[in-house]
Amino acid sequence: MIYENISLHRGAKMMTVGEQFFIRVHNAVDSIISNSATIARLGINATGIAIVTQVVVTAISYSLDLYRGDITVEEYKNLVLEAAKKAGIATPIVFLILVAVLALFPEFTVVLSAPVVVAGFNALFGMSIAMPIIQSLLRHAQAGGFAEEAVNAHPNAFGGSASA
Repeated sequence: MIYENISLHRGAKMMTVGEQFFIRVHNAVDSIISNSATIARLGINATGIAIVTQVVVTAISYSLDLYRGDITVEEYKNLVLEAAKKAGIATPIVFLILVAVLALFPEFTVVLSAPVVVAGFNALFGMSIAMPIIQSLLRHAQAGGFAEEAVNAHPNAFGGSASA
């Protein structure tokens, strides 16, 4: 119906930039409203997965610090809860922005689904999981938590100098 009004008003004239933008926004809003149940389910799933992943990574990353006594149980609990809160806030915001951008510019969907882009996102996600765990292992080694042989076997991994 909105297209008919614009078409009748314009006649055979080319659409203006304003008319094109108006129709693009109208289509985006219509698409989001029409698919709101699916979008909501996807958003809830994405948020839940992000929270669980972040909690597990944070718990693993600080377990050795807790074991060594570098942090207390209360600090450990606070680190895990803070990670859950951050993921619970950031994920829905990023998800909503992504949905809005894809609704306004559906041509980005093709670009974002390209195998190279998907592989890049997977690599970044994998690094975001691995790096805190690797940093935890390095802190543990530097604190003397591993046998001296492990630190001496890989001196470059621990700041370039082996313990004597």
